[in-house]
Amino acid sequence: MRLSLLALLFFAFASGQTMKWDNRARYTAMKISCDTDSVPIYLDGYYVGKTPITQALTVTPGWHKVSIFPPDDGIPEQSVPSNKTLKDIIRLGQQDVMIEEGNVELVVMSYRAIDAEIEEYQRQTQSGTWVRASMIFALLFIIIWGL
Repeated sequence: MRLSLLALLFFAFASGQTMKWDNRARYTAMKISCDTDSVPIYLDGYYVGKTPITQALTVTPGWHKVSIFPPDDGIPEQSVPSNKTLKDIIRLGQQDVMIEEGNVELVVMSYRAIDAEIEEYQRQTQSGTWVRASMIFALLFIIIWGL
């Protein structure tokens, strides 16, 4: 019994296929840089450290989300304006990055530019509020004038 088992194992290993190293997975990584130190970085929703991150992060090929804000999975979708504004601001601090197999991509996050983008976003939303309010006021004026 033992002899037949050993013979079976011998033939199994002897007839094994050789591995072609051309088909091996190639090193795929991402280097993350930011214009400000001590900014937390999240990769696909997982905290990877604070800037500067000196080593390259090994990733799988494909799309990845790099963010300076924690993932918003716990924030429920509501129609509350402040919550919508918060979600839009969080979207300003993230990037979707495509990394092909065998490449090392550099992702540059700009923390300082977010302040200017937030101010511009708030200016646009506030001006939209004034336009909506004036249109509603004009509509009410026309309705009352017509009575």
